[in-house]
Amino acid sequence: MRGRLLATLELIRFDRPIGWILLFLPAGWALLLARPGEVPWKWITIFLAGSFLTRSAGCVINDFFDRKIDGKVARTKARPLADGRLSVSWALGIFSLLTLLSASLLLFFSGGAILVAVLGYGSAVVYPLMKRFFPLPQLFMGIPFGATAPLMAWVQLTGRISLSGILLALAGLFWATAYDLIYAVADLPDDRKAGIRSGAVTFGDSLWAVFLFFSVLAAFLLGVAGRSLPQSGWLFLSLLLFLCVVLWQSLRIKRGLSGEEPLRLFRSHALLGALILAGFWISSPTLV
Repeated sequence: MRGRLLATLELIRFDRPIGWILLFLPAGWALLLARPGEVPWKWITIFLAGSFLTRSAGCVINDFFDRKIDGKVARTKARPLADGRLSVSWALGIFSLLTLLSASLLLFFSGGAILVAVLGYGSAVVYPLMKRFFPLPQLFMGIPFGATAPLMAWVQLTGRISLSGILLALAGLFWATAYDLIYAVADLPDDRKAGIRSGAVTFGDSLWAVFLFFSVLAAFLLGVAGRSLPQSGWLFLSLLLFLCVVLWQSLRIKRGLSGEEPLRLFRSHALLGALILAGFWISSPTLV
């Protein structure tokens, strides 16, 4: 029983919080921009819980669909479903439980936010299949990982879908696309052998430019969305620092990444997203 529990925690990536942190950060941007000058602690708590649960469920369904492919990839061949430590039925049971727990949080939300959540969750379930035929699955991954949470937060706190909410959702989508392109570099040789589609495979030596394009586009949209904040200069400063870092990262990608470097650069985006969150926070003078 202890072995199954440990394997289940591994299945949901319990020891790797980077995923749910990246999922939460765009929601944090939206929560601070939707009501400048307020700290909606209730909604921060709910979105933190939702980020953990939905990311965990996404890991399970991803490993379910990829269980045969994972065995061919060096980084993933030891995952619990790929190596047989957990059964398919057990994994689907865990996925159902996580889905139920995630759905229970929707009791706090309005109808419009629930609709956004259902569409986003559906895209998370479908995402693993995109790697079979879509040349840039990272862009599709950006829907559940980058766009859904901020749009949910915006609709819930403002009661409508407006331009700023759409800009935040698109910024989250493009940012998630960018950092997942770095993540894809770690699996590039194995993905080519297994016939898996990814942006790293599709763009090859031009990946650095594609990464930089999506990063700059995300920063631009965030700047437009937050330009009305009382002290938006702080947000613009955080975005400028973000752009300096992603420019350096794009040059590193161009020169070539090896070993653990792709994963280190990927993990650094949690700090970059938090930097932008701080920019939104400081740009509202009543919060400091």
